[in-house]
Amino acid sequence: MALTTHHRAAVRRARSRVPLLVLLAAAACGPGSTDVPQPADVIGFDPGEDYKLADYSQITAYFEALAASSDRVILEEIGRSTLGEPLYIAMISTPGNLSRRERYKEIARTLAYARGVSDEEARALADEGKAIVWIDGGLHATEVAHGQVMPEMARHFATDESAETQRIRENAILLLMVNMNPDGLDIVADWYRSNVGTEFETASVPELYHHYIGHDNNRDWYMLTQVETQAVTRQLYHEWFPQIVYNQHQSGPFPGRIWMPPFENPVNPNLDPLLVSSLNQMGHSMRKRFDVEGKPGVSSDIVYDLWWNGSMRGGPDFHNMLGFLTETSLYRYATPGCYDEIPESFSARAGGIPARTPSTNYNNPWEGGCWHLRDAMDYMMTAAIAVADMGAKLKDEYLFNIYWMGKRQIERGERAEGGPFAYVIDPEASHDPGTAIELLRLFHKSGIEIHRAEEAFSVGGSTFPAGSYVIPPQAFRPYVVDLMEPKTYPDRRQYPGGPPEPPYDMTGYELRYQLGVAASNIDSPFEIPGAPIRNETDIRRAMEWSDGPALGDGPWLLPPSQNASVALVAALLAEGASVSRSVGGATPAGTWRITGVDPERMAALAAGHEVPVRAQDSANGDFVPVAMPSIGIYRSWQAPMPEGWTRWVLDQYDLPWENLWDEDIRTRDLSDFDVIVLPAQSASGIKNGHAPGSMPEKYVGGLGEDGSRALQRFVADGGWLVAVDDAVDFALEEFRLPFRNPVGGLSSSEFFLPGSIIRLEVDTDHPLGWGMDSEAVTLFARSQVLTAQGAPRGGPGAGGSSSAACFGEAGDYMVSGWALGGDEHLAGRTAAAQVGFGEGQVVLFGFTPHFRGQPRNTYKLLFNALFASATDGLPNASGLGCS
Repeated sequence: MALTTHHRAAVRRARSRVPLLVLLAAAACGPGSTDVPQPADVIGFDPGEDYKLADYSQITAYFEALAASSDRVILEEIGRSTLGEPLYIAMISTPGNLSRRERYKEIARTLAYARGVSDEEARALADEGKAIVWIDGGLHATEVAHGQVMPEMARHFATDESAETQRIRENAILLLMVNMNPDGLDIVADWYRSNVGTEFETASVPELYHHYIGHDNNRDWYMLTQVETQAVTRQLYHEWFPQIVYNQHQSGPFPGRIWMPPFENPVNPNLDPLLVSSLNQMGHSMRKRFDVEGKPGVSSDIVYDLWWNGSMRGGPDFHNMLGFLTETSLYRYATPGCYDEIPESFSARAGGIPARTPSTNYNNPWEGGCWHLRDAMDYMMTAAIAVADMGAKLKDEYLFNIYWMGKRQIERGERAEGGPFAYVIDPEASHDPGTAIELLRLFHKSGIEIHRAEEAFSVGGSTFPAGSYVIPPQAFRPYVVDLMEPKTYPDRRQYPGGPPEPPYDMTGYELRYQLGVAASNIDSPFEIPGAPIRNETDIRRAMEWSDGPALGDGPWLLPPSQNASVALVAALLAEGASVSRSVGGATPAGTWRITGVDPERMAALAAGHEVPVRAQDSANGDFVPVAMPSIGIYRSWQAPMPEGWTRWVLDQYDLPWENLWDEDIRTRDLSDFDVIVLPAQSASGIKNGHAPGSMPEKYVGGLGEDGSRALQRFVADGGWLVAVDDAVDFALEEFRLPFRNPVGGLSSSEFFLPGSIIRLEVDTDHPLGWGMDSEAVTLFARSQVLTAQGAPRGGPGAGGSSSAACFGEAGDYMVSGWALGGDEHLAGRTAAAQVGFGEGQVVLFGFTPHFRGQPRNTYKLLFNALFASATDGLPNASGLGCS
C-alpha cells in the first residue's frame, strides 16, 4: 500500500506550500490595485497554452497570490484530499459582502430549510440576501480545461470592472472550488509532461486519477465515501446552502462544442417541478450568451438526464438547489486536435441531432476545424459568466424559490404525497444494525433533519423503543424519498421495438435497500418525538457497551451479521488474538469466536467498533480456526475503477492487501497469498491489457498466457481466486469451469439491465453466505449471470461446485429500477458460486458485492470469501439449486 512517486510528490508539495498564504497575506492591496497578478505571473505561462498543463501547486500558488492582493477574494481551506493536499474554495464578492458572509450564510440556510418562516419574511430575507453561486473545476482530472481555467475565472470575477461584473459582485457571493481532485490533477499533469513530444503524448493515464476511485469521484454524492466528497458536501449542506451549483465537465457529445441544460428525459418524479423549469431557464440563458458571442456548437436535451441522484450536480437538485453541469468538448490534455468539415450525414452521438442543420437543441452547428485547450477554456468562461450573471440578476428569485420549493416539499410530506409522512428507523430491527446507523449518518452529512427519540413511542399501530430515529417532513424531502422509496424507470427505446435508450447512470439505487435497512413508513401525521440531531456523533446504537469485567475472561462471540465485526476481527488479529468461526451446532454459522485478548482491551475495541459482544455459553457448537488472509488484488495498467474501490473497501475494514501487477503474477511466488482478487474487468482487458504501441512498453499487455497459467497453478496448489463481475468471464475461460455466462453475448435489445436493485436468495449455511440475510439485494449494473453446465454438484471440494446465491425468481426479482429480458435471462440463475479447482477454490460473483462502496448488505459475501481462504476445516456446502 505504499505511495507512488506521484503521491509522495503531491504530499511534499502540500506541506511545502503551507507558509505561502501567510507570507502573501501581509501584502494585501485594495480592490482596484494594479498589483493583482495575472496567472502567468505566478504559474510561469498562461494556462491554456498548447502542450502545457499547470499542476496543483502552480494553481494554488496563483489563488494564494490573488487572495493576498485583493480584498474581494478570501481563500479558505475546507479539508484535505486523499493524499494530503489542501482543498480550497475562493469566495469572491465585494469586501462588504465578504465581511458579512456569516449573515448571508444564515439567510441561505434559513431559506433552504424553509421552516418557521412566512412568505413575507422569506421575501424580505431574499431581498437582504445574496445569491450563493458555486462553480467548481477539476473533478475529472483527465478533463483538464476546467482545472486550468479556474485561475483566469477567479481573476476575472475579482478584477473586471464592467457593469455586469460589478453587479455580480454586488448581488452574489461566488464560491469557486479551486480543484475538486488535486491528486488527480498532479497525476495527469505529470503523465502528460512526461510524454509531450513523443508518440505517447495523448496516451491514457495508466493509473486511477483519484487514488481510490478515478472517474467514479462523480458517482459518490449520496454515499460520500471519499474525503473530497465529504468536504464539499459540508460546504453545500451545512455551510453555504448555495442556490446554484455549477459543475464543470469536459466531454460533450461530438461534434458539439459544449453541452448544457435543458436535460434529456426522463425526469425523476421526486424533483420539484420548479427546479426543472429553473434549470431549463438557466440553460437557455447560457445558450443565448453563446449566440451573442458567436460561439457555435451548443447542444442540449440529449445524453444527460434528470433521474439519478448520485452525481455532483444531481445531489443538489434533490436539495432544491439548481445543480447542473456543462460538458465542453475536449481532444486530449493540452494537445490540439483538428477535425475535417463535419459531413451533413453525421449525427451527434447518442442524440440523433443533424450535424450541420440547425435545430432547437443545436441551433448553431460547429462545422469543424482545430480545437485547442484555449478554445475549451474560452467556452467555460462564457458559461461561467452567464451563470454568475443569472444568479446576480435574479438573486431575489433564486433565494425565494429555494424557500418556496422547500415549503412545498414540507407540505407534501405532511400530506404524505409521493412518500410517507415520516420514516421511523429502529437500528436494532435491521439485520445489521450498524448499516442503519451508517444510513442515518449519511443523511445527516447531507443536511437531512433527523430526530432521536429518548423514550419509547407508539405510532401507526407499532411501538418503537427509545433510541429510534425519525425522519420528518422537511425541505430536502426529495433527497430522502429518492433514497428510500423504490422507483420504476420508464421503458424508453431508440425507436419502437428497438434497443433501449440508456440512462445516464443508475435506474434504481436506493440506500434503504443497498444497506439493508429496516425502516417503517408512517403515513399519518404524528407529533415528532425528540429533538433534531445536531452532531453526527449523536447518531449511535441505543445500547450500553460492556466493560471488561462484565465480559468475563472469554471466549467471546461476535455476530456474523454485522459488517463492523470484520473490522473488529481485523483489529483483534493484529493484536494477537485467536479467532475461529462457527460451522454449525447451537451457534449461528459464521459467528466469530475470540480468545487470547485482555478483557479490558476487548471491551474497548468492541465499543469503538460498535459491535455487541457476548460471552460464550456452554452450548458452544463447532468452530474452525481463522487467520488474517494474505490478500492480493490484481491491478491492471488499464486502471479499472473497481480495483480502486476494492482497495478502498478493504482499507475501511483494516484488511491488509497488496497489489499484484501483470509482471508480479507472472514472476512472483504467489504462494505468499491466500487469496487473489480479480476486480471487475473484461476478460480481454485482464489477459491482453493495452495494445502494443499504444503506451510506453512498461504499460502494454496484460497477464498473457504465462499469467493465466500462474493463476491456475496458484489455485491448483491450494490458493483461492475471487473473480468479480466482468472478471468471471476470464475465470470461466481460463479455468474451464463448469459454469457459463448466458448474458455475455446478448445484445442490449435482448438483455439490458444498466443499474437496478435486484433480489437475492442467499444460502446462509454456505461459508460464502455466513451472516447474510437469506433475502438480500444486490445492485446489478451491466453485470453477469451464471448457469451451471454439467457441473458436478455436492460442494466445492475435489472439483465440485455450489451456488451460494441466486437472483430472484421471474416476476419478483426487481426491487427498483428497470430491466429488459430479466425474466428470460436473469431470474432464478446463479449470482454467486464456488468451484473447486485442484486443491484450491474459485469464487465467482456475477455482480460486484461492494459496487462503488454502496451495497453494504452484500459486503459480507466478499469478506467471507477472503476469510474462507485462511480458514481451516470449512465444510462442503451443497448450496442452492439455482436454475
